[in-house]
Amino acid sequence: MAPRWLSSLRKFFMKRRGRTRVAHYDITDSDEDDAGCPSGARTPPTEKHAHTDWGHRAHRASARTSYIDVPISPNKRQRRRAASTPPSSLPSLVEDCACDYDLPPLPADIDYLYHQMEQLEAEYKGPRKRTAGDRPILQWAAEAEAFLAELLRLEGRGDYNTPFCHCGAHGPLFRCEDCHDVRLHCQQCILGAHDAHPLHRLRRWDFDHFTRVTLKSLGHVVQLGHEPGETCVNPRVPWGDDFVLVDLSGVHELTVRYCGCESAIQHHLQLLRARWYPATSTNPKTAATFQVLESFHLLSVQSKVSAFEYYSTLSRRTENTNVDTPKDRYPAFLAMAREWRHLKMMKRAGRGNAPEGIAGTQAGACAVECPACPQPGKNMPTDPVEAQSWLQRLCIAIDANFRLKRKKVSSDAVDPSLNKGTAYIVEEHAYKAHLMKHDTLQHGDTSDHCNNHDAVKLATLKGAVGLAASGVASVDCARHEVKRPCSTGDLQKGERYVNIDYLVHSSLQQNAPTDVLASYDIACHFDRKLATRWWEYGFENNHNIQWAIPKFHINAHREPCRAAYNLRYLPFSARDDGEGIERIWSRLNAAAASTREMGPGSRRDTLDDIFAHHNWLKVCYLPATLLKRIKKAVVQRNEQATAFAQYTASLPADATARWRAAVEAWEADGSQPNPFLIKRPTITQAAIKRQLAEEDANALKAGTAEVMHEKCSASGMLIAAIELEETQRRLKKEAASLAVHATDIQRARAIEHQNALHRRVHAWTDIQQLYMPGVAAQRQRLLAAAEDASQPFNIPLLLPSATVGSASSTPALMDIEWRLRYAQALDALSDLRGHLELRTHLYKFKDRFARGQRANTRAQTVVNQAQAKIDADAARYRAAYAALCALAVPLGKIGWASHLAPLQTSDIRHVTEGEEGETEGRRTMSWIWKASSSAPSDPSDGTGAPIDTSLQESLRVEWCKARARAARWTEEVELLLEEMRRTIVYHTWRAGMWHDVVNQVHEGRPDYLEGANAYARRQAAVRVAMRDFCAVTWRHVHQWVFLGLDATEDDLDAVAAPQVEEEASAAE
Repeated sequence: MAPRWLSSLRKFFMKRRGRTRVAHYDITDSDEDDAGCPSGARTPPTEKHAHTDWGHRAHRASARTSYIDVPISPNKRQRRRAASTPPSSLPSLVEDCACDYDLPPLPADIDYLYHQMEQLEAEYKGPRKRTAGDRPILQWAAEAEAFLAELLRLEGRGDYNTPFCHCGAHGPLFRCEDCHDVRLHCQQCILGAHDAHPLHRLRRWDFDHFTRVTLKSLGHVVQLGHEPGETCVNPRVPWGDDFVLVDLSGVHELTVRYCGCESAIQHHLQLLRARWYPATSTNPKTAATFQVLESFHLLSVQSKVSAFEYYSTLSRRTENTNVDTPKDRYPAFLAMAREWRHLKMMKRAGRGNAPEGIAGTQAGACAVECPACPQPGKNMPTDPVEAQSWLQRLCIAIDANFRLKRKKVSSDAVDPSLNKGTAYIVEEHAYKAHLMKHDTLQHGDTSDHCNNHDAVKLATLKGAVGLAASGVASVDCARHEVKRPCSTGDLQKGERYVNIDYLVHSSLQQNAPTDVLASYDIACHFDRKLATRWWEYGFENNHNIQWAIPKFHINAHREPCRAAYNLRYLPFSARDDGEGIERIWSRLNAAAASTREMGPGSRRDTLDDIFAHHNWLKVCYLPATLLKRIKKAVVQRNEQATAFAQYTASLPADATARWRAAVEAWEADGSQPNPFLIKRPTITQAAIKRQLAEEDANALKAGTAEVMHEKCSASGMLIAAIELEETQRRLKKEAASLAVHATDIQRARAIEHQNALHRRVHAWTDIQQLYMPGVAAQRQRLLAAAEDASQPFNIPLLLPSATVGSASSTPALMDIEWRLRYAQALDALSDLRGHLELRTHLYKFKDRFARGQRANTRAQTVVNQAQAKIDADAARYRAAYAALCALAVPLGKIGWASHLAPLQTSDIRHVTEGEEGETEGRRTMSWIWKASSSAPSDPSDGTGAPIDTSLQESLRVEWCKARARAARWTEEVELLLEEMRRTIVYHTWRAGMWHDVVNQVHEGRPDYLEGANAYARRQAAVRVAMRDFCAVTWRHVHQWVFLGLDATEDDLDAVAAPQVEEEASAAE
């Protein structure tokens, strides 16, 4: 349990509205300060307190700070001061940052803070009273009439109701809707006032109301190539003289004149210098302002609005009655917006400052990189030993998204990509060449070591009818949810290995470190033949990849995979959950509606742009994100380490020593026995059948076997009976599922199955008569009393469990059936759990990816198939359990019911589901997940002695899990500190990169050179500001990390990584 002061200090970090905050400063007085005091009358020591009063008003908050000298109480307890600098075992976050900060870290005083916490909690009287300012809508509702009246007043002339202009002219008067001046002007005055504002919207007063007019209709001319007000001696008229400009205020028709002077530049360059983007470079007659392109660019990546919706909004803002609609420039706007995206991406990537220009852009060079991820040559340590630490391991996540699909429209020849693999989506030609070459290779893992995740993926659900891409797959940064460069590509036929292999390899080629932690929801299948597949592709594999399964998806896997690929258990995985890529998709899926209608090149460029915006937001919010994580991680580290130490102290030392050696051996070598798995002998029907066959063979060799039939032994007869029983249940369900209007083929098939079963049952009863004489008469009596005895699935087999007490049920036969039934029950429970996991995953997959009637129908069909298997498993278990109950008393079996129980309908639920009506805090797990296919004790032995061994196994697994929890939180703290250091170093490197490109281009053209250099220096200043902001935000992190470390030092030593211990000793 965490110390009391730690929880209080954590509350101190959470800002509370309405509380008084007190900051404590140590003031060290020099000798000169007391020089004027008489001898023996030295001033008592004081403390300087900064007292801040917060005042809240309806429209703003104010603060007043005063400094007070407070005498130190003689009875105040001595306070321990933490070291002003953190221990040298962990590097400083800002040691690589050569700059001064205005807010240096203050020494932490734990006792003083705790004392202040007690005072604040005592003074806190609860939340303040609500005022009208807290609910402004209520106040406004009472004044709505006044607001409405003012809006209507603006429809008239207001105070300017004279028929004369302020210049004295008489005639039509005009008002500008966009100027701050609301007076009415004559035509000459309004034109003179808008020489530099050609896009303002005008209204003319027509006796009793305003009507819309344009500056063009009043004779306004926009002269390009000259300063406002200047006249060109050789103006050039655009072709058709119907120039259209798209702006934030609407779609405008203007009278534009190009400069035709001798020194004039090309027409499209004149537009660009006026901050108007031309739709074409040849005779441009359509343009868009930089402001509207910037606005749409930001809206499209932030809210995922489509170009059509945005342009329609501009058109309606121009004319909203459809009477005099503006000229349609939507196709031109599409082209301009796409070109703008591309130019902005190249500009931000520094291609305009590089001598090679756009043509020399390398793959992935335009991607916004993650500053916190390890990147060789940019933010990783230069020391080779430190560079090989687990802290420099890259964490990636792999997943597919079947919502970002694309219809079969256009082609790469008509609509090529402008980015061409320079950002996030791989270069299309190389990607398609790889798919075409290796498309026929079959690399799927057909082994049954885990659940059939190809069925879970529902690959056939994403039918390619009418689709050029059924979705996308991506490899992203798992720790910070950032898209990696050259790591996303289209899918054609579901989530195939040939696609994922290419994307993983492409991502790792983008400046990735040697060690990689990769999470994938089917990693247990995917990594089995990875080396073989990459060898066939010709890929080089210079990386050490540790595979894991995301924490949410791992419940759909079998127990061995849940232990071997679990991020909770894998060493040095910190608190990575592997599900970050799923959260990325949730933010990007809003773009699916517009991108699925695009051509191939437009879609790739648009997704690149959306990914870049997503990454930039992640980079901007990284200081707050990492700070929030480490505030939580430090508390959890201390709590988990303390809990682990207490648990260890309660166990025998020799046992924990053995367990520690076992878990460390597994962490060092994954081929060693997994300590997170309970080691018990597994009981299955196949194993029992093998044991019975071996016993029959031994009896035949020894001559002690009772041979009743030349081909079938007693155990063989009972094994066949259980198989027949399963067939009876299946055919009975098949017959019940036949509808009234079933076809003749369906009925014929069912009858054939029943006839085959009837012949098998008849043959089996002849053999049963040899081992169980007298059972035939009992069967005849039961058939005579039955209503529908003609059906073969209704014929009672009468195994020993059904004839207990009769002469035909011998102890030997009952013991054989007991063993078979016990294994059958465990097998049924194991299958039931697996099918419940499958059904849960299918439901979630259906909710995420199935859209439309066809896809939902197919998905529901697969869900129904899984449900049918669940029902069959439940019926098989109930039959086995009933037989065990009948056989337990005559055989004297005890202890078996401690892990097997009657199966109710409410028990058949997933491990994450509670009973109906249960809340999350009261959720209980069904008993079927506590039962195991391994026997906790031998059911044939009533002593229960092996239960102690089972308890030891359970204690060992729980101890390993407690150790893993403490270790993961400790690793999380260390990794977060390293990520903060890497972020600051990366911003420094990026600023230096921008400084290096100064004076690299446009030699001999001073105006272009000045612009390029100004942009590079501005970008460098942005990175420096981001670096400094990170350093200031994290200035107290080291003190927070080491607060309370003494209280859990022994616990942390028990779970500390060997590398960390070596680094600490080396630092000392």
